[in-house]
Amino acid sequence: MTPKFSRFASISICILLLAIGSNCVAQQQDFSSLDHYIQTTMREWKVPGVAVGIVQGNAPVYLKGFGVRNVQTRQPITPDTLFDIGSCTKAFTSASIAMLSDEGKMNWDDKVDKSIPFFHLYDPLADENVTLRDLLTHRTGLPGADLLWYGAPISREEIVRRVAYIHPDAGFRSIFQYQNAMYVTLGYAVGSVSGGTWDGFVKQRIFQPLGMNESDTSAIDAQKSPDYASPHELHNGKVAVIAWKNIDNAGPAGSINSSVRDMAKWIALQLNDGVFNGKRLISSKNMQEMHTPQIVVPAGEIPTVFFPDSMQLSYGFGWFIQDYHGHQLILHPGDIDGFEALTVLIPEIHTGYEVLVNLGGDSYRQALGYHIADVLLHLPEQDWSAHFQANDAKFEAEEKAQTASWESKRNPNTHPSHDLSAYVGTFDNPAYGDADILMDTGHLALRFHATTSQLNYFQYDTFLANFGSDEDEPQRLTFSQNADGNISGFELAGIHFQRHKK
Repeated sequence: MTPKFSRFASISICILLLAIGSNCVAQQQDFSSLDHYIQTTMREWKVPGVAVGIVQGNAPVYLKGFGVRNVQTRQPITPDTLFDIGSCTKAFTSASIAMLSDEGKMNWDDKVDKSIPFFHLYDPLADENVTLRDLLTHRTGLPGADLLWYGAPISREEIVRRVAYIHPDAGFRSIFQYQNAMYVTLGYAVGSVSGGTWDGFVKQRIFQPLGMNESDTSAIDAQKSPDYASPHELHNGKVAVIAWKNIDNAGPAGSINSSVRDMAKWIALQLNDGVFNGKRLISSKNMQEMHTPQIVVPAGEIPTVFFPDSMQLSYGFGWFIQDYHGHQLILHPGDIDGFEALTVLIPEIHTGYEVLVNLGGDSYRQALGYHIADVLLHLPEQDWSAHFQANDAKFEAEEKAQTASWESKRNPNTHPSHDLSAYVGTFDNPAYGDADILMDTGHLALRFHATTSQLNYFQYDTFLANFGSDEDEPQRLTFSQNADGNISGFELAGIHFQRHKK
């Protein structure tokens, strides 16, 4: 057994040498066991493809692809294969604001309406005082509200305008609540201040200086590449290719597509305090601000699902900051249909890594990510694969139990209060837009954004709809009546839609 003093002394010496340009850690680390772990666990989880990049100091020491880009075409994953990195994009948006701050064009504590005059929040107090810092740290009091943009045929400007209609469910600046639309707003502000678009700014000011030549900000552009991964999901135990989800309208929150080779350059910028290849791109002051805890992430689903074994979890600007067995991890996961990503920085050993997976809907990315952290930090090996498989099974069982609970309370001796034709019409919500109730081969159907779902009768004036990112879990849709007994609206997923007046 290696004495603790020797191990920590070795790490300290490596950090010193890395500071003057050595790859001490890289020379001592053998990653052959990591290859075996990835190949073994991919089979266990039925993962089509994985790419992993590890950076130590200024350069990558591990760039590998495993498995296939597409289970039908069987092309291999390479270090240059593009994946959607999902919410790992958020750090690029905060970095864009940092750059504009360095130029004196923005400030973390600027009021949002300074750069977007038409931006408003529903709560008057929040609307009067909300700053960029509030949006960056998810502390506006707004719930997730992802149906505002997910699959919606609306522009970023329209998303920003509709934020004004989202009702808060917490006090302003009182608690962390993950909110993608706030990062869409931040990206729109970057475009407004820079005289262009968020996409153009990221490409010119981040991708080009770092040499991230294959990366892009659009699902359309990604699929023009000669080397891109297809998204997959598990259906009835079998891996199936699914269509790319175009979330370009929410780009600043999650639309960047990249490879582990390109992300290694982004990680090197983060590890080296905003300097890449000897050129400073972001000031040291603003690099520290982005990586500094700004708000505590409370106990709940996010820590349970993503951050086990964490004694303290906070959020900076586009980064989670986690205490992990006495070590600080600065990281962010990313998820969108059929893809999972993870970007991790371990400042004390001047190391970071990227995990990209083309299978959505499970926690393989988390299992692999924590295994890599344990390897790099020389921590005792844990069976993270078993942990996250058990975690996924627990959440799935809880969802099924919840569904079974309200199904058990169903009254089978009821019928709709009106003929089905009375429910047909267009309904709207000022934040979420239009939803149509249609007649489809003798059944009612819901058309919302790009999804159409048959409505199956449940009880009274309640029907079941299958829509959204998890179409295996039904949602209850309940119609309401006005004083005259006419169908006047419906509620779905906590959102009320009112019938259009004729």
